[in-house]
Amino acid sequence: MTLPAMRQGRCTVAADGPHVAVPEPRPCPPATAQRRRSFPGAAAELKHLRHWLAGLLPDIPARDDVVTIAVELATNAVRHSATGRGGFFAAEISWRRHPGVLRLAVTDGGAPQGPRWPTGACPLGEGGRGLYLVSALASRTGDYGDHRSRQVWAELPWPAEASPRIGP
Repeated sequence: MTLPAMRQGRCTVAADGPHVAVPEPRPCPPATAQRRRSFPGAAAELKHLRHWLAGLLPDIPARDDVVTIAVELATNAVRHSATGRGGFFAAEISWRRHPGVLRLAVTDGGAPQGPRWPTGACPLGEGGRGLYLVSALASRTGDYGDHRSRQVWAELPWPAEASPRIGP
């Protein structure tokens, strides 16, 4: 088994043998509030994801960043994992009042390789810019999992007074 390797605040994991539960890098304090919803693994579901998030988050500028990140991560789940072949993806939003952080995570059906986080200049082609955008908008990002299931997450600063409507 290979232990997680920290790289620029992200966790790269390789596991040999039976399924190994790999913890997230630098665990976060418990969420003040959390909500999760599953969606069928189809591009047409992205509008439902946007609508769901818009109903949970107050109308502040940071909400647009959260929705953009969610759509990018869900799009990658549909395009690059088993999710897009008749599976599902789950979006989870959690909020911590102190230190004022909102985390958005998308769990998919897994893929042979994890996301390719940006390391250089943004490509000029028609595609391949989603994770550049996620990295630019988020304060921290990461992923863990394997070919059976993978979670990709991003955290953003979130004002303590802008409580999402997601209950305790």
